[in-house]
Amino acid sequence: SFNIFNQNLKVILLLQNTIDNIAFTNKLKDVNPKLKVIFAILSLFVCVASKSVVVPLIIAIIMIYLTLFKAKVPKKIYLTLLSPAIGFGLFTLIFMGFWYGKIAIYSFEIFGFTVGFYKEGLEMGLLVFSRMLGGVASTLFLALTTPMTEIFYILRSLKVPSVVVDIAMMMYRYIFVLLDEMIRMQNAQETRLGYKDLKTTYKSLGMLASNLFIRTWERGEQLFITMSSRCYDGELKTLGDIENPKLIYIVGIILFEILLIAISYLTRDFKVI
Repeated sequence: SFNIFNQNLKVILLLQNTIDNIAFTNKLKDVNPKLKVIFAILSLFVCVASKSVVVPLIIAIIMIYLTLFKAKVPKKIYLTLLSPAIGFGLFTLIFMGFWYGKIAIYSFEIFGFTVGFYKEGLEMGLLVFSRMLGGVASTLFLALTTPMTEIFYILRSLKVPSVVVDIAMMMYRYIFVLLDEMIRMQNAQETRLGYKDLKTTYKSLGMLASNLFIRTWERGEQLFITMSSRCYDGELKTLGDIENPKLIYIVGIILFEILLIAISYLTRDFKVI
């Protein structure tokens, strides 16, 4: 079981590095990042607020199209990132169909209990699923087409408190420090046959858990000393400048979002079932 966990951890680290690489090399990398942030965030808000399944599905289709066919993100990597959200959404859909509602579409008995799929539950589950799909697609569009360094710069330019931006930047950095240190320690244990049997595996896991925080803390202290030697004064600096997008593009995005809101209002009573 630990080997499966370790493989999943390495896949996560590999995917994270791949995401960063894609964000710097995709076909939409030259599009103004402020424009992409405005588009993704507004679409996300409209998607979450929609009371119709139509609008979130429209947003999902548009975001998936832009990410795969305009940004040219590899389909295999994109599906790997999107599939957990789809799986969780389908689970939510089935769960809500079982437990929520009064009008049963289909029912059966098991051990003397009546179990059924309810119309209201399935409708609510479809709405939740569509919102989840549209929201994740919007988030992936932003993450796969815009480097995190540019997103942090935009947050600072939007007058987000410096302490919030600095914490976000440090958290992003220390994700890699933590994962890298864990994989390094685990590889060292494997070379010493630390996982040859179940008893040794549990012992190695205990040692890994107890030492990981200490080793990561030491890496953090080394990083802080390095930053202090380079005139760190408590605020992380972001270099470069991002020009503001043209007004016509911003107006176009706002009109598009207004159109989505109108569609959401007109289809608020639309029922799939």
